[in-house]
Amino acid sequence: MDEPVIGETRGERDEGIDDRSARHARNVARITYRGAERPSAGETPAQPRIVGARKRLSGVRREHPLPPAPPWPLPEPRWPFPELPGALSFLAEVDHQLHAADLAELSRRVVESGHWRDYVAVCEEYRDFRLVFEKDFIDVWVLSWLPGQETGFHDHEISEVGICVADGAIQEHHMHVHEDDTAHVLRSGEVQEGPFGYIHRVEHFAGNPAVSVHSYSPPLAWVGQYREQGGQMRRLRQPGRTRLSPG
Repeated sequence: MDEPVIGETRGERDEGIDDRSARHARNVARITYRGAERPSAGETPAQPRIVGARKRLSGVRREHPLPPAPPWPLPEPRWPFPELPGALSFLAEVDHQLHAADLAELSRRVVESGHWRDYVAVCEEYRDFRLVFEKDFIDVWVLSWLPGQETGFHDHEISEVGICVADGAIQEHHMHVHEDDTAHVLRSGEVQEGPFGYIHRVEHFAGNPAVSVHSYSPPLAWVGQYREQGGQMRRLRQPGRTRLSPG
């Protein structure tokens, strides 16, 4: 999980340095997440950091002190966003929402560029991912998969998705009513389209790690995670940047 960033509001940027320091001391600014996964239930959030304001606050009493640092260290992730390599500049040119077929093509172009390698993050404890780019219409992610890692069944709420495998292979499962699940394997260079309402489960199949590129439109704000509880299937709405698991 990545650390939240405490940013300044527009009004605070328009104020003088002294005014801003006092305002920050009185009221900690809102927390936003830039290219980071929002903490899911039961997880400890990383310690926030103040952008460009820590030195100005030296010697000023805070009425609302920052929370203590977590008991375990988190490495600072490499977030190239918002600086895109020239070969990925086409992502910034998207000026409208896209459907699944166009999103699959977008992911394919990211794979063909080779720059997906700069965003690979591998973790044995959980399936990891990195944000490549986001704007009002799309967000694009590189996901890494080790043996045994999977998502569980989920949907993408109002977002459509296009997937392209960059390395190795992943297996996609589909849920059916009164029938067994079906599955198929996506290998390097192959794409999958997920239109509105798409429900699937994805898991590692081959590669160490397997790597896939996922493009969403509109940006993935929420997902529905499916869980069996008391013999019934329930949909649990969770933030889009939650690390999904089979439950």
